[in-house]
Amino acid sequence: MRGYWLAGMMVSLAGCAATSGEVTNMAAQVPAFEDRSFDAITEKELVRFSGEGEFRRYLKTLDRLKDRRDHADAGAETEIVIAAFTQEDVPVCEDPELCPTEDSAADVVVTGSKVSAPTSITNVQTAGVDEGDIVKQIGDYLLVLQDGRIFAINVKTMQLTDRTDVYRRLPADRVKTYQWEDDFEGADWHDEMLVQGDHVIITAYSYEDDASEMSIFKLDQESGKVKSEGVFLITSDDYYDIDNYATRIVGDRLIVYTPYSLEQFEKLEDRPVLRRWVPEAERKKRQAEGTPLLDVRTIYKPVLRTTDPTIHAISVCPLGDFDRKRSLDCRTTGFVGPAAAEMFVSPETIYLWNASGGYDDLGDADECVKDWNYDRPYPDLPRAERRDVVPGALYRLPIDERDASVAGVSGVPYDHLSMDERDGEFRALVDWRTFRCEGAYRAPAENSFLKIRTSSFGTLFEPVPDGAFTPLPSTGKRVIENRFADDWLVFGGRDRWGGYPPDAKDGPQASKVVAVPVQRPRNAVVIDIPHNIVRTERVGSDIIVNGYRDEKGLNLTLIGLAKSPHILSSTFLPRRYESEGRSHAFNSVVDAGGNGLIGVPTVEIKDDTGRWWWRSLSSDLSFLTKSPAGQLADAGALIAVPADDVETHPDYDCEVSCIDWYGNSRPVFLAGRIFGLMGTSLVEARIDAGQIKEIARIDLTAPLQQR
Repeated sequence: MRGYWLAGMMVSLAGCAATSGEVTNMAAQVPAFEDRSFDAITEKELVRFSGEGEFRRYLKTLDRLKDRRDHADAGAETEIVIAAFTQEDVPVCEDPELCPTEDSAADVVVTGSKVSAPTSITNVQTAGVDEGDIVKQIGDYLLVLQDGRIFAINVKTMQLTDRTDVYRRLPADRVKTYQWEDDFEGADWHDEMLVQGDHVIITAYSYEDDASEMSIFKLDQESGKVKSEGVFLITSDDYYDIDNYATRIVGDRLIVYTPYSLEQFEKLEDRPVLRRWVPEAERKKRQAEGTPLLDVRTIYKPVLRTTDPTIHAISVCPLGDFDRKRSLDCRTTGFVGPAAAEMFVSPETIYLWNASGGYDDLGDADECVKDWNYDRPYPDLPRAERRDVVPGALYRLPIDERDASVAGVSGVPYDHLSMDERDGEFRALVDWRTFRCEGAYRAPAENSFLKIRTSSFGTLFEPVPDGAFTPLPSTGKRVIENRFADDWLVFGGRDRWGGYPPDAKDGPQASKVVAVPVQRPRNAVVIDIPHNIVRTERVGSDIIVNGYRDEKGLNLTLIGLAKSPHILSSTFLPRRYESEGRSHAFNSVVDAGGNGLIGVPTVEIKDDTGRWWWRSLSSDLSFLTKSPAGQLADAGALIAVPADDVETHPDYDCEVSCIDWYGNSRPVFLAGRIFGLMGTSLVEARIDAGQIKEIARIDLTAPLQQR
């Protein structure tokens, strides 16, 4: 899920499979996805590995192909013989509980109880799909994930009812090896929280265990207390992503993405497992090892050529029976492909966009293709002429089914917000910049719109028709921010990755915003915006774009999408900039009459703010009102730090996860009430004469209040 700059993609299916004893010659300088020798281990159809034997043969052949390619790059004239797999290569399985059985892969079925997902109180991409975040609601309680702890607040009484450590302290009798060692064990970072029924699920990462932690708690709504129900570890290389989220909840199903290197599958004992955490004193060998997360027969073979494959694993874990079973059982599906991947989840389906073109795949790409120039309408070129593109595979996995399907795609989505599914169609905004031009990522993004019927996915890996892609106007910017709003896609851009205001020497900033009607994408409308774009979000049925014209403050422009897209109004927050870049940092609510309220974390522009775009100290919360006619007005801000500058109680100490990678400030609109989380403060407010006014504040670090 990590971000990758990639430009265009196409599907290349030429080539034939190598057979036993076949001699294969390989070009030295071509990108791996154009190297037909890799067709020996690349499929034209979406099929799983048949067993350990076939999987081992794949690993061996991959190593030989890579060695041959490395020798060719070094100028050596060698050739590779792809040898037949022999039975002696099958690994010996010494532990019966770790050995795959003949029916272990095919008979695992995950069913859900079709429970409706909780209504999210923060900004999410798709209705009915809840994303991991730091603020959730169960009944009368707000739950906050902060400092590796769960804070429970009764919003009726405005009392802090519990503060529970997610991390675990070492037993008192355990002797530390070094004096500077910590007094706790387990996860180092606690990033995401989800709720389902009365359950609270915390996703974390432990470097000690090389695993993602899924800690399950239960909230007693009578007492407001939170109790641990179990901790489960999924082997992982670290799931954290600055743009996407690792977890989703759909109904009662927990969905988790975890990528793995092939090295983790060479030895049975190194393969990913799912296990319940138990204290060290109670551990037995097999309890610690757990059960295999992936049988090789649940892993789909690669359909894309690549020298550095990753196994992209998607786990679906039902939670409806957790109280009865007291265990976390997951069905996991793996896809072998290049490292770059982006996940999107709809209420029924999981999509994984897998793109070629990692550094190991590109080979020599220092020169531009012949006659290339940025004035030529690149997306209008026929696919047959596109020799500067890389292939991609779009996988489709229904949440309640075990079989996946695939389509060959071109281009790279900017992030998960670039994808959408509605009315039986999959849609996406893709970047088609060339990979062959050195520094091409510094050029303006080349955009295309993909639209295909979900019924067009199948097991045969073949490119979608050229007509499925529609070239779109350019914003003239390198970095794109985008959002779907029902029947519209809207995107704008900027030139720098980060979201800070420009320097004075940069001069005035501007951008074009492109509004695309998804049913008629060729009728896209281009709107000139007098500032750059650092955020694109929905406000009811409209879109708001935030950004900077200069270093003097934050500009916000509301774009109406009814009939012909146009600017409804703009406003300006002097000497303020956005302090958190994640989508959940934004929130809005619009009533039936069209009146709306918008909230976003900001801080004052000054030298000692101490904020970073991808993480921050506690931020203020700026609010804007929206009239039925679409007029925006500055409603002021809730200020994060109290007047006496005391942010935490003297007896409070943060021990774990003290850098808030996912941010720590959120506007929350709950049943007609306005709340703001700002670091370790929860504030309730109201709008009075068009201005935000604080009416109550809770210090989450203060001693618990007894009921």
